[in-house]
Amino acid sequence: MQSIETFQVKSLANAATRRSAWMVVAVSSVGLFLHFGSLLVNAFGVMLTSLCDQFGWTRGQVSLGFTLATLTAMLTMPLTGWLTDRLGARRPILVCTTIFGALYASLAFLTPQIWHLFVIFLLLGLVGPGTSAVPHASLISRWFTERRGLALGFAMCGTALGGVIWPWATQKMLGNFGWRNTYAISGGAVLLIAVPLMLFLLKNPPAVEGKNEQASNDNQADGLTRREALRGSLLWLLIGAFFVISMSIQACMIHLVPLLKDRGMTPESAALVASVMGVAGMIGRLGMGYLLDRLPAERVPSAAFGLVAAGIFLLFAGATGLWAYVAAALIGFGYGSESATIPYLVSRYFGLRSFGEIYSYLFITVPLGGALGPALMGVGFDRTGSYQMTLFACGAATVIAALSLLRLKSYPAFDARR
Repeated sequence: MQSIETFQVKSLANAATRRSAWMVVAVSSVGLFLHFGSLLVNAFGVMLTSLCDQFGWTRGQVSLGFTLATLTAMLTMPLTGWLTDRLGARRPILVCTTIFGALYASLAFLTPQIWHLFVIFLLLGLVGPGTSAVPHASLISRWFTERRGLALGFAMCGTALGGVIWPWATQKMLGNFGWRNTYAISGGAVLLIAVPLMLFLLKNPPAVEGKNEQASNDNQADGLTRREALRGSLLWLLIGAFFVISMSIQACMIHLVPLLKDRGMTPESAALVASVMGVAGMIGRLGMGYLLDRLPAERVPSAAFGLVAAGIFLLFAGATGLWAYVAAALIGFGYGSESATIPYLVSRYFGLRSFGEIYSYLFITVPLGGALGPALMGVGFDRTGSYQMTLFACGAATVIAALSLLRLKSYPAFDARR
């Protein structure tokens, strides 16, 4: 009788643990919808001309503020990973999200002094990494073992949803309320929605025994240190592969609409093709997470990014009409897959001991590649009057990167899935 009661108590505890774990995923998804890389990045272009018109600033001056925030965020990303590993993820997420929301709302009080904009954007860059996928993925990876890929995929959908909604929502608010109130409302949304949810529902995982929806404390402590990871070849293989993949994907995404317009498609049709990338990106995040939980890690990423290469070569072959939609879907799927794949591979191959630090190094490769790729695509077009040369180069580079991921081996001995 006592054993039955004990079993019932453990079953109830496990059910409560599963609910808490998935609640963390849901709150992280909301946090990533309202974080630095979603809200600030996607709304910036919409707000840019309003600031120029209000204060007489040039677009270059305002863009310099954005560049300052981005570079600061990239430089402080490893520090965020280090703090996450030592303090736990919940505290940096909560503190940085609160400060980020307040700073974003404070843009409503900008003055004609350009240094005011620079100071706020610098501070946004300092706290931005604490709101990013690095601490959120660290927290989720510690909650989940068996369904870690799916959980990460769900959480990362918050960023993708932000890319779809924030440009439209910012434009609507700008037209109805003006730029000052738009900043105040958006920053208020962070403070009134994300922060309370994180305060009450975002929890660190409790100590559990056995293998269920959560990772045990033993598994959490295992893995490589930052120095051990940097001395090995695997981390550098992943850095190189994802840098190339991000560079190729972003180059095609940024130049897709002008490329299709050059081929005779109407601006509306070209924009509709580009929107397919966003939808495919959502599917890529969820689909990749599901597949990573069920299939060998060395096969799934290589196949997914092979699809990206196929999409790029379709564009190289002159895709228009239906084939343009197919190419956009393949590239968009790869774009979404990337955000779920990187933290998953870090957690499995390097463990959770220094997850934040190691993931931060890989995380930086995405914006670096994303900044270089479109620039090279543009230079290639300026030099040749065509995108063909750079499309072929991007496709070939993506094939090489995808094939390099086949070098991934079985999970190390410390991983719970081994």
